Amino acid sequence: MTESCCGDSSENTQGPEIDLKIRLDRDGKFLGIHLNGRDIDVSPEISCGESPAALSTSESSLPPDEAKHFLFRLIRNAAVALFLIILGQFLLARWSGPSHADLAQSYGLWIFYLDVSVVALVSTLSYLRSYSYANAGHAVGMLIGMTIGMQVGTMVGGVLGATNGFFIGSMVGMVLGALYGVLTAWCCGSMAVLHGLMGGVMGGPMGAMVVVMMLPDNVLIFMPFFTGINVLILMCFTYIFYRECVCAGRCPRRKPIGLPALLLATVLTTTGLAALMLFGPRGPMAMEAPAQSVSDPTVEGAGNPFDAVETPNGVSRRVPEMGCGAMMRREKK
Repeated sequence: MTESCCGDSSENTQGPEIDLKIRLDRDGKFLGIHLNGRDIDVSPEISCGESPAALSTSESSLPPDEAKHFLFRLIRNAAVALFLIILGQFLLARWSGPSHADLAQSYGLWIFYLDVSVVALVSTLSYLRSYSYANAGHAVGMLIGMTIGMQVGTMVGGVLGATNGFFIGSMVGMVLGALYGVLTAWCCGSMAVLHGLMGGVMGGPMGAMVVVMMLPDNVLIFMPFFTGINVLILMCFTYIFYRECVCAGRCPRRKPIGLPALLLATVLTTTGLAALMLFGPRGPMAMEAPAQSVSDPTVEGAGNPFDAVETPNGVSRRVPEMGCGAMMRREKK
């Protein structure tokens, strides 16, 4: 009866034996498989479609001291890149002569905010791309997508919104924020990609809207705080990534991005956005002379659009086209 149900017990011992062992470290992290006397390494750190062979030659885990030194070196490279870009722009403005003095006076401060924003964003992206973070976890992946998409859209859209208007600032910030948010979080899963898209869509129009609404109300006092807090957000995000991924050993290092590559990416990005700022289209909500309009009430575009205006027929109040103050320019009489 036993043989008819279970078969001959001698037949089960004739097949090949399999000796399978799973290797774990002290923390329970999977290391590999030991099969029939051979070690089969199954690396969990596969990032963005790369093969394990390629990762074994290009990636390595960093000791804590070296990882901290690499983070400090990134801050140093960002400071050097910002200094070189500002120095080059200053020399270019001096070399162009007095014919472009008004242009430099009007847009010099806004180009400085653009430089700070681009250097901070490119430095953060270069630090992320120096590591493989595909297995960082869903929470970190969503944080990467949301932070990059939101900050790119907010910082770029805010500066271009002040100089070119709400439409240009919103479109450029939204497109760049969504693009970089998706590309950065692509290897972290669909939820991270979705957060990158949402961050870009929210950050671009929001940054342009906030700065445009502040144009008639002390925008030059507002911008240092706006830019500084956004840079602080990027620094806190980089530190979180350093603590949660690099120090935890979940993100091995790939080929690091040095100062020449960082400087090249920053110069190209800044040049393109500055050209759009100076020569691109301008909407009705843009300021014609940003650096002077807040401090000099006689310059066209200054003042609050809801304030009373002296006219030959007496005092009158202009009715803005939009509730947020669309008519930033005084009517020519």
